[in-house]
Amino acid sequence: MPLPQPQPDEIKNDFLDRCMGDKVMNQDYPDNKQRYAICNSLWDKKEQNMNLRKAIPSHGTATSASAWDGGQNEKNLKEGQDYSYYKQMYAWVDPDKDDTTKSAYKFPHHEVSADGSIDAANVRGCQSIIGVLNGSMGGTDIPKDDYQGVWNHAARHLKDANMEPAQLNSIPDDIEVRTFMVSELRIDQGENKKPIIKGYASVFNQLSEDLGGFREQVAPGAFTNTIANDDIRALFNHDPNYVLGRTKNGTLRLTEDEKGLAIEIDPPNTQWSRDLQESIGRGDISQMSFGFRAIREKWKQEEKKMPIRTLIENWLRDVSPVTFPAYPQTSVKVRDYLNALSKSEKELDGQSAPKEGYAGRLERKRKLDIAERI
Repeated sequence: MPLPQPQPDEIKNDFLDRCMGDKVMNQDYPDNKQRYAICNSLWDKKEQNMNLRKAIPSHGTATSASAWDGGQNEKNLKEGQDYSYYKQMYAWVDPDKDDTTKSAYKFPHHEVSADGSIDAANVRGCQSIIGVLNGSMGGTDIPKDDYQGVWNHAARHLKDANMEPAQLNSIPDDIEVRTFMVSELRIDQGENKKPIIKGYASVFNQLSEDLGGFREQVAPGAFTNTIANDDIRALFNHDPNYVLGRTKNGTLRLTEDEKGLAIEIDPPNTQWSRDLQESIGRGDISQMSFGFRAIREKWKQEEKKMPIRTLIENWLRDVSPVTFPAYPQTSVKVRDYLNALSKSEKELDGQSAPKEGYAGRLERKRKLDIAERI
């Protein structure tokens, strides 16, 4: 009989409990210490595979604006190489295929010389990747959960070339995203000198910049109910392949204070997590973003002034340290409500935005930074 394997949404403690109680495990490994060690090794193998598969982490390289011929560049690749070679060329790898074969990979975007040397990232190839993620050329069949990670990879190269990447249209339809510059994002040491990521995911009572026809602020207490009742994740770059913590098992702790939504994360002991901690410690990553759904909101419009949206209660999907500020994703119901506001100069207090419609993104490229409170 096969050994138990971690499930995609299973946390470590739940898997260890299931593994320790497994009938086959008890028969084959009656000694508790031995069985516990094997269960831990099964979990560690799963953690390692998470680093090696699916969306390949982004990396900085030289870039090129030459004409892009993906097929020819793939032909120039060496055969029979391992993941460390192919990851330089692609943005995604199939976890169910042999990662020493080119057929296991998707989204080529680097130029490859005739001798198989992998060179600069081609910006046209990166733009093509984002287009495919958004449905062009028939789209892609990779899991939806991997879209953000692949976008992060391609977008990093475009940013390195001083180009603004096209927005990704695959974040869940009713989820909005906001990014905050937080000087307090830092690494502290907890018990047993284990690292803790600390900072703020949201700041109260501060008006944002123009979000495309309106400004926004978060009211104190906006996250009280969701903190008490929901299972919230801490992710890196909103990518579900990189889970930093979770409220259900206590590795993510969220509290509201006078300033805003404070976070504490006990990051996993994995290579990508250690790299992230190094980047936060050096100040390379200094921004937090959160994905949410507005439950209660208040709109106010004064004559000749931009409408102001106050978020009174939110459902929180995730909090994420981010490499680049996320494009502010705002739902269709907000745009519908703005249309209604444009027809009236009255204060609309406590009304709910229309429920009809699916979400979309605002067509804008301005970064969301937090302005001084006015």
